[in-house]
Amino acid sequence: MTTLQGHLFSAPLTTEARQVAVHLIVPPDTMQVIPSIQQLGVMQSVLLKPSGNPAVPYLIVDGDRRISSALKYGIAEVPALITDGTRGQIAAASAILNAARSSNPLDEARSWQVALNDGQFVSVTDLAHHVHISAQTIKQRLKLLKLPETILIHVGVSIAEGVAQRLANLGDDYLPQAILAAERKLDAGEKFTGADLKLTQTARVNDLQGSLDDLFAGLPLLSIQTDPLGDLINEVRRLAQHAGIDLDTLLDALRPTTAFVPQRPVPAPVPAPTTPVPMQAARVSVFPTQPGRINLGLRS
Repeated sequence: MTTLQGHLFSAPLTTEARQVAVHLIVPPDTMQVIPSIQQLGVMQSVLLKPSGNPAVPYLIVDGDRRISSALKYGIAEVPALITDGTRGQIAAASAILNAARSSNPLDEARSWQVALNDGQFVSVTDLAHHVHISAQTIKQRLKLLKLPETILIHVGVSIAEGVAQRLANLGDDYLPQAILAAERKLDAGEKFTGADLKLTQTARVNDLQGSLDDLFAGLPLLSIQTDPLGDLINEVRRLAQHAGIDLDTLLDALRPTTAFVPQRPVPAPVPAPTTPVPMQAARVSVFPTQPGRINLGLRS
């Protein structure tokens, strides 16, 4: 699979305008018609390409409902443009034409899908780059194709395009039930609206709840045994381990009779200072004793 070089429409498509007999055109898949064509005829040219089959030499590129209307109302010929573009080019051109006039988004979706399946584009982003339409728009259109044909034939008639898009966006677990709800209303000749889609979603939730109630009906209620003390012990252990605290230290701090006081070194006792006993002043007396000698007498 390779990507085209340059722009998808680097050269204009060759077209030829002519009146084409309806019986020479491969009939479209759709049964939808345009009522005004019964009085006015086909006023806008359809886009055709060669089919390669001499019996019915033309395939419809754009204009399914116009051809379907011509067949229904007995119109023998329609104005047409015959193109020689590649399959991918024609599909992309058809989608661009449909987007420009805001037609049924299914026409766009089918054309985008053909353009991708043709192998000329490696991804939706690649296609979007060539045709100058956002990748998100193309992806949204392609999602419509996962809806069944029983729904698609009513898009734009009994089911609004926006509702169909919301339906296509549902998850696979819910989509089948929503499709069944839509088919019931459409088969009854009624429109399927956004309100109907919301009701089916609500009904599914209620059905699910009812199924659960039925499943557990008659069963005794499960009683969950709790152990507050055990839970607290486990949590304390977890917190102590996280903080790096020894459990014995923590328990000592938690005991009500023991105050947790940080141990401080006890200073050594300071000896009381000693006061020296004052000496009494000595009295010295000098008196003679014998001639030539001095006697020193000390008295306390």
